Amino acid sequence: MTAPATAPVAPAARTPDPSGVHAVVGAGGATGRRLVAHLHAAGYRVRAVTRDGRDVGTPGVETAAADATDGATLAGACRDAAVVYHCVMPVLARWTREFPVVTDALVEAASQVGARLVYADDTWMYGRVDGPMTEDTPWRPVSTKGVLRAWIAERVLSAGAAGRLQVGVVRAGELYGPGVRSVVAGNVFRAALRGWPVQWLGDPDLPLTPTFVDDFAATLAAAGAGDSAGAAVWHVPHPGVTTGRALAAEACRQAGTRLRLVRHGSRRVRALGSVVPLAREGAEMVYQFEQPFVVDGSRAARAFGLPATPYEEGVRRTLAATSAPGR
Repeated sequence: MTAPATAPVAPAARTPDPSGVHAVVGAGGATGRRLVAHLHAAGYRVRAVTRDGRDVGTPGVETAAADATDGATLAGACRDAAVVYHCVMPVLARWTREFPVVTDALVEAASQVGARLVYADDTWMYGRVDGPMTEDTPWRPVSTKGVLRAWIAERVLSAGAAGRLQVGVVRAGELYGPGVRSVVAGNVFRAALRGWPVQWLGDPDLPLTPTFVDDFAATLAAAGAGDSAGAAVWHVPHPGVTTGRALAAEACRQAGTRLRLVRHGSRRVRALGSVVPLAREGAEMVYQFEQPFVVDGSRAARAFGLPATPYEEGVRRTLAATSAPGR
């Protein structure tokens, strides 16, 4: 599968209508929360849209309640929006059933209110690669969830190419950071704090660019406020290439514990998946950590002037959040 032609030229300076709302749908998740904070700090009028209209931790922003599967309700929650951000993340086991419905509803809602739609995506549609992933890397998914991600991204980009609305797709690698739930986040930081063995899926010594959640949020905000293309894909900038072992070692160094790393290959994870449903859901994605997992975000870094958070700082902030009361 070849990716749709979405390589943008450097965007012209563009500032959304200052009276327009930046509506973050899925604002209760880790990425959505940080995006709300970034946009609010930049001076935009922000509306945090969640299923129950909850407070997402940034004083001074509007809140709204909406079912993300209901286009009419979403359109009401996104009224007066200049930009709508798709940060909805259904429960993994319900992706096939809910993700397409949510995405179609968001395309319809953004189109109805005349807003740009910015979609928070990942890199699963690229499949097996042997070098850095760029925005022009062909889509060759090797997992059912990768196929689903490719299909959803194509629907978003096709809506933009057809002129229904302006769209931007922002792709992150393996996420880590405060509040993030991912393979890396779940297996590294709590273990480092408690002196437990770090459980690593795949090869810990291959090139890796984990994405700090704040950098994902900053790139989404930049694509919403500074992109003028009808349909464009952007990758999150990263501070450079590291490895899983180096990231875990840095976490243990800052935590004051000794690194003990246990490696698990895909065969072992699949065997565990035969009895543990969560492992079964994630087993098909282990291939990412058995190849170089490097996301090239240099295009967005140049276009938007985005810095990337150094791994040392990202680890420090993640450990602080992980060790906070109630975590």
